[in-house]
Amino acid sequence: MVALDKGAIIGLEYRFGITANLQAGVHRSLLSKTIQTFARWDVLRQHESLPVSISVTGSFEGLNNLRQKYQKGIAVTVSRTFGDRLALYGTPAFVSGTHAVDFIAGHEGHDHTTGLEEEDEHANHSDTWFAGIGGRLRFSHTGYITGEYTPRLHGYDPNRGEWGVAIEKRTGGHTLQLNFTNSFGTTLGQLARGGSPHDVYLGFNITRRF
Repeated sequence: MVALDKGAIIGLEYRFGITANLQAGVHRSLLSKTIQTFARWDVLRQHESLPVSISVTGSFEGLNNLRQKYQKGIAVTVSRTFGDRLALYGTPAFVSGTHAVDFIAGHEGHDHTTGLEEEDEHANHSDTWFAGIGGRLRFSHTGYITGEYTPRLHGYDPNRGEWGVAIEKRTGGHTLQLNFTNSFGTTLGQLARGGSPHDVYLGFNITRRF
């Protein structure tokens, strides 16, 4: 079901390059007032003798403005580009403490639950292993279609795997994205907790690269 009568979940992120292969950043989501800090190291880059690029990301996040329910995450991204038309991504990831954060608090009178009440056969697990699978296809000079699916592989895995599709437009230094997804999740911990089994959400992202 698609509905536009609820308040928006807003996320803000700032990342900066430390070296040519290392970057760090902070992300703040209105969902449970989650703050995530992260760092990414580009270990290898695709070239003629290496068919893929490999990056490692580490994260630390917590609810209530990084005051409670802490989660640590690590992910490895393997990507491959085919010219400037197609990019494919695979990201196995691990997040600790998923079970302890198995609730999504409303905010300021708005209900932003994602169906996390669903029973889970792995309720005795505390952590979650999952994999992100995605792609990005350029269909015009500045237009792209993207898609992703994030199944959980082991551990605590309530609800459905997260999925999303989007259309992007690049203009100058900005990229504008209109997306449809079953999850409000934008951090590793939120993705590990899964998406809604019955709802579809409309979202909009804007990024600026300096």
